[in-house]
Amino acid sequence: RALSQVLFLTPHLPAFLLRHRLRSHVLEIRHLDRALLHLGLGQLSEEELRAACYLRGLNSTHLGQAECRAWLEQWLRLSCELQASEASLLAHSMVLLSLNYSR
Repeated sequence: RALSQVLFLTPHLPAFLLRHRLRSHVLEIRHLDRALLHLGLGQLSEEELRAACYLRGLNSTHLGQAECRAWLEQWLRLSCELQASEASLLAHSMVLLSLNYSR
């Protein structure tokens, strides 16, 4: 249920449905991560960079563009190394990387 709040999903669903929605959401982010890695972070505007961080659970309102880029690079390294079967690990990593990020 805590993960659903980070991923902007309704936590008031039956457990089996919540698991399914979390998994599909994380796999969609993983798919976007692979495309973003192929495109390159240098192609993103500052607004797109912040939106990418926000989608992955990081509130970037008080971060500079370089900090957002560094966090997203770290995230992409992790995300693109994991397999689809490790979606739960990726979701938990999203929480840990977002909550423990310091300037």
